[in-house]
Amino acid sequence: MRALTGPRSSGAHVRIGSVFGIVLVAALLQVLSQMLLARGLPKESVGIVSLLLGALPLLSTISLLGQNSATVRFIARSSGETYNIRAHVQRILTVVVPLSIAVGVIAGLFYALTFLSVLTLVVLVASQNVVLLVSGVERARHHYERAMLWRQMPVILTALLFSVAFLATHMDLISVQWSLVLAFGVWGGWLAFKATSRSSSKGTEGSGDLRDVPSSVLREGLLFLGTGLSLSVMVGLDKLIIGKMLTYSDLAIYATVFATMKGFDFLFYSIGYVLMPSAGRMARVRLGRHFGGIALLAVALSSAYFFFGDDAVHILYAGRYDSGSYLILPFILSGVFKLFYSIPASFIGGRLPRVAVKQFMWLNFGTMAVNIVLDIVLILRMGLMGAAVATAIAWGMRLAGGMLVLARHRSHLGEISESEPTNGF
Repeated sequence: MRALTGPRSSGAHVRIGSVFGIVLVAALLQVLSQMLLARGLPKESVGIVSLLLGALPLLSTISLLGQNSATVRFIARSSGETYNIRAHVQRILTVVVPLSIAVGVIAGLFYALTFLSVLTLVVLVASQNVVLLVSGVERARHHYERAMLWRQMPVILTALLFSVAFLATHMDLISVQWSLVLAFGVWGGWLAFKATSRSSSKGTEGSGDLRDVPSSVLREGLLFLGTGLSLSVMVGLDKLIIGKMLTYSDLAIYATVFATMKGFDFLFYSIGYVLMPSAGRMARVRLGRHFGGIALLAVALSSAYFFFGDDAVHILYAGRYDSGSYLILPFILSGVFKLFYSIPASFIGGRLPRVAVKQFMWLNFGTMAVNIVLDIVLILRMGLMGAAVATAIAWGMRLAGGMLVLARHRSHLGEISESEPTNGF
């Protein structure tokens, strides 16, 4: 990945490495949190917590309206310091926060959750949206490490609070939910204050050199909403359907084994986090080099999970979830597809013209529809294995769609002149 250079001549492979270091710490803490849940709560309670966290990506995507990705794309392609980003963030939050509350309440009623569970879900969604939007601004300015730290802070705080509850032998479903409310709510509230207060803004009130962010950026978010919605459905759909069609104990087994496989997810997000906002700044795209690097990562991680995944599940969860170890193989297949998918997704979102983003969105909507049908049919026939297989098939289809869009717009992957626009506007 040396073809890409970031600010201050930092190579993308170096930036990805530093971002992954932060993600790795958060990943280990997330595994710790899952281990404490699995050891400290009955499976029914673990299933409820898994449902709340599993619904978070989808509900966040719906209520955020794609504005985080649209903002990242705009700032990364413009002189961000000349725009009133603070006012832009404020404008988005006035719509997103009430919408977050609404979707959280509706989801809670759909699953007949208790008041505390609904409150937890509402706080999770609203806070997650604030974190994604505000950290996205830092990401667009190529402050990748700071942005990722801000994004992962709720995970870090949650692990800390879970540890305190577990060591104090006061860990139950109520304390876990209040820990989530506190970790996400405090961090989301602080970031919202920081992003919207005048003292935190780089510009000054009434300064003539700050322009308003064009309203077209808000409309652009709807394109990313389509792509993000299909991604969030793929990430969380299996858990949501299991929570409705099977038991919470089944969901606990599925989510706990899946948590052990998060190495693929964390690599996927680390690569895309750096590559997408930097893709438009490349002199020339060398896809072979990028895919070669992904292949090496996929082989190493797949081998580790294949040979040691069963042991990891047994050791981490004290043998309570060994019955779900058969899910490791389809999870490996999904993870490999996901890693390769990070390349076309990053270049389509960060470099190709708007028409390519639209094509990508519609292809992903088609994949999402197929995924929904597959999940329902295969869960009915095969139970938890059906959910895992359906997810693997859907990720394979998503990768194929991304490669098709890249092939159709391969002319935009060549050298870019100084005057040639790359944003497609």
